[in-house]
Amino acid sequence: MDAAEKLRDLLAKDIDRFDIESSKHKRIHRRSQGFLIILTAATTVAAGLGLVFPNRVKDIQFLVLALSAVATGATAWTEMRRARDLWQHEREVFYALKDILRELDFRSSVRTLELAEVDELFQRTTSVLGASTAKWSRIQEKKLERK
Repeated sequence: MDAAEKLRDLLAKDIDRFDIESSKHKRIHRRSQGFLIILTAATTVAAGLGLVFPNRVKDIQFLVLALSAVATGATAWTEMRRARDLWQHEREVFYALKDILRELDFRSSVRTLELAEVDELFQRTTSVLGASTAKWSRIQEKKLERK
């Protein structure tokens, strides 16, 4: 396997990994947001039930209290999980790596690449992944700050 093929293989693996991770975090974010929307609406409806059932005020107050507690816990979990931040970050890295792969594919379709060209693309890949690690660490620090 020549250097260009090896780099293509490495890029493909990293692209797949970031695609899977970003899709997972996107699903977590969207599901938690949907759950919070439904929970907030249910809390609002429950708060108005006292108008329809005036003899059940204490039961309704407890229901509103319970729904509010669940909403608060779900909101805290969502913020602690930082799924939106991770999803957006992983997508940025995914597209940056796709750009490098696209350039590698284009250049090698025109001619055989010199080792210096492959090395330059490898260095860009390393730079993207290094910056990714640093940003991921900052996102994780935010998660820990909120705990």
